[in-house]
Amino acid sequence: MGQYKTRLVVVSVVLAALLLVVVGRLFTIQVVEGKKYVLKSRSQVQQRRPLSAKRGEIFDRKGRQLAASVAGRMALSSDMVGMEAGKQVVLQRVYPMGDVAGSLLGYLGREGYGFGGIEYAYDHYLRGEDGWEMAHREAHDRHGKQRTYSKPGLSRKDPRDGSDVYLTIDLHLQKIVQSVLKQTVKDLQAKGAMAIVMDPHTGKILAMANEPSFNPNVPMMFDSLARQNTCVTRFYEHGSTFKVMTAAVALQEKIFSERDTIDGNNGTFEIYGQQVTDETPQGRITMSRALAVSSNVCFAQVANKFTDSLFYEYARNFGFGTKTGTFPDEQAGILHQVRSRSWSGRTRVSMAYGYDISPTFLQMMTAYASIANGGVLLTPVICEKIAGRDGSAVQSAAVKPVRRVISDETALRLRRMMREVVESGTGRSAAVPGIAVAGKTGTARKPEAGGGYSRTKHWMSFIGFLPVESPTLLCGIVIDEPTAGKATAGATAAPAFSKIMSQAIAHPELEFLKRAAAAVRDSAESRQIRVPNIAGRTRKTAASQLDSMNITYSFVGDGDVIRHQSPAAGSFMANRTGGIVLYTDEREFTADSTARIVPDGVGKDLRDAFNLFNANGIAVYAVGSGIVKRQSIAPGELMTSSAVCTLYGGAKKK
Repeated sequence: MGQYKTRLVVVSVVLAALLLVVVGRLFTIQVVEGKKYVLKSRSQVQQRRPLSAKRGEIFDRKGRQLAASVAGRMALSSDMVGMEAGKQVVLQRVYPMGDVAGSLLGYLGREGYGFGGIEYAYDHYLRGEDGWEMAHREAHDRHGKQRTYSKPGLSRKDPRDGSDVYLTIDLHLQKIVQSVLKQTVKDLQAKGAMAIVMDPHTGKILAMANEPSFNPNVPMMFDSLARQNTCVTRFYEHGSTFKVMTAAVALQEKIFSERDTIDGNNGTFEIYGQQVTDETPQGRITMSRALAVSSNVCFAQVANKFTDSLFYEYARNFGFGTKTGTFPDEQAGILHQVRSRSWSGRTRVSMAYGYDISPTFLQMMTAYASIANGGVLLTPVICEKIAGRDGSAVQSAAVKPVRRVISDETALRLRRMMREVVESGTGRSAAVPGIAVAGKTGTARKPEAGGGYSRTKHWMSFIGFLPVESPTLLCGIVIDEPTAGKATAGATAAPAFSKIMSQAIAHPELEFLKRAAAAVRDSAESRQIRVPNIAGRTRKTAASQLDSMNITYSFVGDGDVIRHQSPAAGSFMANRTGGIVLYTDEREFTADSTARIVPDGVGKDLRDAFNLFNANGIAVYAVGSGIVKRQSIAPGELMTSSAVCTLYGGAKKK
């Protein structure tokens, strides 16, 4: 009996202990670790899944779509578009214009981040912020499949879609630029080309193109170099387009005026045992003419009057050697420090005509913009505005002045010098019918790997703006190693400029450009000024008076006193650039001289007017085409046989 009770006690104790263990475990599971098991239970029936934010779209300045994210499965393989396709709906990035502005826009990398161009520069705004949601997950069915779906009441964080970016680019102008650039590269059998069109008064980039072009829809089909925006990533020696900066220093510092003469020295100039040469030797010519014919020898002598520090400071002030800050991947270019080993005794002279200094194309364009807008360097602008999904403005573009580099007067004088480049110099092929163009050509030899410069490989460029007096558009063209046709910038880059500007002004969707250009042109040409009386004054006095009035002039004869002038004193000139001819030899106007009365060619067809002047024994030069709008010497004036009358043609009558 006692033995039985002992066993019963032992069993009871064991059972009690087991019960305590079970109760304790239940307490631990339900109370102590209750939340843990609740979450574990939920994880078996709930799943947190990401909600992708929609990437912002990219538009041109008029709201035309350049890049968009569209819900749907990729039509192309994921490798080609740079994204991984998963089980969820993929937001594909589509560039509806194909290769139009491709290198400017950039593309997306595999992780959905912007890679290159605008996609990279504004990724923070475009990308937005992903969200998430808890989805209900059912048990596996008999086929082993498991369905997951959204269920009301479960936790959720909505995604924040990216903002839209509006560029300053105009799609129609961009298409024109790329079309001309592509055809030019093909015709010249060139290695490539670049082009930029800007508003010089705001710094806004209206078009930016590279050739060969790049299609961001299929980035992996292009190598890394082809995907770059070389307008900002490549720096090189530009050649003679830099002469405008040299002229700017000379005018601003009053070291030379546009009418001061320089000895072309028959095409050679020696400095530090090295020769500076000209393709076309010149004699003694004015600095203005030296720019028009692009004389290395003359500009080497101009810069030789500068100090090293003066030239360096002006180059720095024009923006060379520093990034513009517009693109994250742009380069600073090369501007040697005066006290560095790279600055030699010849550097100042070499810089005068575009060597020993290597800017990017965008830097050179911003420097030219400062001349076109009156002397102020601006930061280039590529983003017009950033708008949230609700239409609210996140950021808006503004004109960003950097510094004043030259005076407004110096800038005006430079523009008039550059007009001569197009009217009678190396840039004649850049002329646009019916509108005054100013610009500069540049042909630069490429450096060889082993030292020295190539005789067959060149950068050829033209940068210009219109109208001259109040520029509305600034356009630059660079051709990389053209191999067909004449190897000069005037025969390669200048015609491309003319085609782009002519099409831009005539395009019906770009009417604002045509109206602005026509309004400024008509305003400048219609301003009547009364011609002052110069007769009886000496050359020096006449020159001083006309320079102060910003009226162009030229002398005929070897005398010192002005005997006659054309147009006559008291008459009216259409504008200050028409020019006054000052005659200094009395013998030019004797009764038996060969002087002729100038006929009236205004309103006539340019060809008919040309024949009329020839029939009267008067030398004539024609600029433009169509109907004669004005002539350099007024009808009825006395004109010597040694003088030339210029006829300016405009658009044909309708």
